This record gives sequence, C-alpha cells and structure tokens, in this order.
Amino acid sequence: MRAVSRKLITAAVTGLAIVAAIAISGCGATRSVSNAIDPVARAADVTVHAPGYHLTATIRVTSATANVNGTMSGVIDTVRRTGALTIRESLAGHTVSLAERVAGTTVYMRAPNQPALLRLTGGKPWLKMDLNRALGALGFGALPTQSSNPAQFVDYLRAVSAKTTRVGSETIGGVQTTHYHAVTDLDKYSKLFPASRHGSGARGIANLETIMGGHTMPMDVWIDSHQLVRRVSFGFTECIQNQHLHTVMTMNMSGYGPQSVPPAPAASQAYDITPLIAKEMKNVKLTCGAQS
Repeated sequence: MRAVSRKLITAAVTGLAIVAAIAISGCGATRSVSNAIDPVARAADVTVHAPGYHLTATIRVTSATANVNGTMSGVIDTVRRTGALTIRESLAGHTVSLAERVAGTTVYMRAPNQPALLRLTGGKPWLKMDLNRALGALGFGALPTQSSNPAQFVDYLRAVSAKTTRVGSETIGGVQTTHYHAVTDLDKYSKLFPASRHGSGARGIANLETIMGGHTMPMDVWIDSHQLVRRVSFGFTECIQNQHLHTVMTMNMSGYGPQSVPPAPAASQAYDITPLIAKEMKNVKLTCGAQS
C-alpha cells in the first residue's frame, strides 16, 4: 500500500505542478477590458463571460528524462464553476484514463481500481483534492481564482502586451475563424484583479513568473465572428525539482451556452487526499539551480 500511495502522490504532484503553472491566476481577474481595441483582448473578455462550453485539448510535457502526452475532453459550466472531464495520459508506453469532476477549487478524480489503493481510500471510488490547500503548501497561498476550470488561462489573453498580429483565416470545427498571434503580459494581467484579491493575485503571478523565468507568454488564438475563442495554443517552460519541463497545449472550445454537468461525488464517496498531497508538495522545488 505504501508503494501505491507513493506513486499516487508523485503523479498528483506532477499534475498539480502543471495546474499551478496554467491556472494559478486564471479568471479571477474581473475588471472588464471590453472596450479594448485589441481583438484578442476583446474576445477573451467575451469568452470568459460565456455561461459554458465544451472543450477538447492535447497536452505534451517533455523533459530530459520523460515525455508525457495527454488529451482532455469535457464540459464546463462557468456560472456554477463546475466541470466534468475525461483525461488520458500516456507515459513510457502506459496509458491512464481518468474521470474528473471540478467544483470551484476542488478537483475529484476517479480512483483506479487497484486493491491496495482501495484499501488506502477505504473503498471510496473518488479522490478529492483542494487546490487552495495543496498550492498553499507550495508557498503560493490561496488561489486568486474562484475555480479550477482548466480553460482559465484564456483569461490571460485579456492582457496582451503588444500589437496583435493577424495570421489569416481558418476553419475550426466547421466554424470560420480569424487566427491571431499575441503575447500576453503577466505583469499587466495582475493589474486586472479587483482590489479585494489584488494581493493574492499579484503573488500568484509573481510565483508563476518565477517558475517560467519571464513575464510574457506567446499565444496563438482563433476567434469566430461572435468574438468567441475557438482555439488557443501556447507553450512554456517551467522548472520543477531541478528539471526543466516544456509544456505545449492546444485547446478547442465549442458548444457555447448553458451546460449540464454531472454533480460532484458525495462526501461519502470521496477520499480526501489533500493532506498527503500538501505534505509532499512542501518538498517540491519550483526553481532550478545555475546551469553549468
């Protein structure tokens, strides 16, 4: 059981570190930029206020020691801050499929059907993780967001740093879009937080800039005629446990409108793994030493 729990914790730490880089300061920034001239900033503002959408995504994380390929699909209800996702990850020839529920800053993962793991959880079929507590153990403090929605980073597009470049026109999922290239400025983004959350938001952004080694993030975005983001693609490098990890993600968004999301598991069905994760996170370093 000890070996199983260690593997589980290690996997969760790796995944959470990626979540930290993507969502540490997502759509908690609520000041409107609807009057912005930049078309990408305007579309981001419209998109994050949509009541919900479907999403599909591909994720690739590469390092000197291993490569992880993943896909994500599901539905997000932004009004209730809930979501239902299916995540598949492939590492060293092994593929794992996980069902996930999102409720605010809490994530539920369907536990693999392994006897030792079921003994650890007391037979409960779901694992529960509170991102606020887990990230707090990393020194980030509470999330300045109100949700662990995986598409939160679209909100970064409201803080473009320079003139946006129009690349061309493309059809995404049967919808005609305009493709733009933009660079988001995280320093500018931190100024979008309301006064009540400016401190936590600024700290989250500062930590994100530390692990990324910079304050800008190039992104490509495809926008339809209704000013809705249909696709966004980006890559960044972060440092975790003295290893440089490069993440590339492309996400498609469709089916905009109210969504029906399955409820989160009942408390009696979920094992809270947050204390174990928080304990392990205290030993995770999000910086790298000097390179020789």
